[in-house]
Amino acid sequence: MTGWAYAAAILGCGLGACVRFSLGWLDRRRTFPWPTILANVLGAALLGAVVAAGDDALLSPGWAFALGTGVAGGLSTFSSLAVDIVVMLKDRRHHATAQYVLATCVLGMGAAGAGFAVVTALS
Repeated sequence: MTGWAYAAAILGCGLGACVRFSLGWLDRRRTFPWPTILANVLGAALLGAVVAAGDDALLSPGWAFALGTGVAGGLSTFSSLAVDIVVMLKDRRHHATAQYVLATCVLGMGAAGAGFAVVTALS
């Protein structure tokens, strides 16, 4: 991996993190962590697309690293998911917590598959 790829991944991670933070503005009431679900779904879709593009040699390993590890890694967030779960359980919101975990898993896997399928179909 070249130095530019590491620099691009660092910048991409910062960009992804800023997008993730900005998604928080979509839900001022903060009754359910939709912004975190959205960030994780977008990150999963991007990573699925990057993996497919890398498999089909549409992206160089450097670009795959910058976009996958950088942008998608900065955008998606396991730590926020975990903290959201802990807070929701502390507040005894067991049903909402189960919905959150299920929605994150189902939508995230669906998005990853969709991103992969779109790039595969276009290549």
